[in-house]
Amino acid sequence: MLEIKGIRFDVEIRRKKIKNLYLRLEGNKVVASAPLRMPEYQIYRFIEQKKDWIYKVYDYNVYKSRVTRLYKGGDTFYLFDQPYRLVRSTGRKKVAVVDDTIYLVYPDDGEAGIKYLYHYLDKYLLERAEQFLNKYLYFLEDYGYDLIPDLKCRIMTSKWGVCYTRKNLICISSYLVHYPLKCLEYIMIHEMTHFLIPNHSKRFYDIIRNKMPDYKEVVATLKL
Repeated sequence: MLEIKGIRFDVEIRRKKIKNLYLRLEGNKVVASAPLRMPEYQIYRFIEQKKDWIYKVYDYNVYKSRVTRLYKGGDTFYLFDQPYRLVRSTGRKKVAVVDDTIYLVYPDDGEAGIKYLYHYLDKYLLERAEQFLNKYLYFLEDYGYDLIPDLKCRIMTSKWGVCYTRKNLICISSYLVHYPLKCLEYIMIHEMTHFLIPNHSKRFYDIIRNKMPDYKEVVATLKL
């Protein structure tokens, strides 16, 4: 048992065929991967020396778990950065957003119901995205782009948005519904800029910075 600033951590030593000692944190457990013949006192001395690092990682993980908005089960569902109580039941498909509560009715209690909820909320996301599209459409026109991109939503796990220039299409992740509207605004600017520049060059980000000077703060929020 290890205690740091009032927080108790279990310690687990895992012997392996390695030359060096490594630490990682799994919740409230410090896992030490140690060489087969390393004495225990050396391992614990090393852990003592790494107390500041252990607490820093623990504190960051706690912070990250609090600010993440993506739905991972439970009865809290973030809608544009605001927490809503999610009430699920079985029956004929239906979604209702009433005050601070989201009611989800689906024939079974599996993950298909959550996907149905996302598809229902896509219309709200697209409405907001269209507002940002109209707001920034002028800068595409300034570069000679005179078409209005189509917008679609889909559940994407590795990207927040995708631009298909040949199809004149921007796809945005349904998961953006959890985040502040500023994040959606950034993704729209980002994908619209790809109609002008296909890569992520300095010029690409110069254009984005011109439209959203604080875009790096928004990117940091999306990485949490």
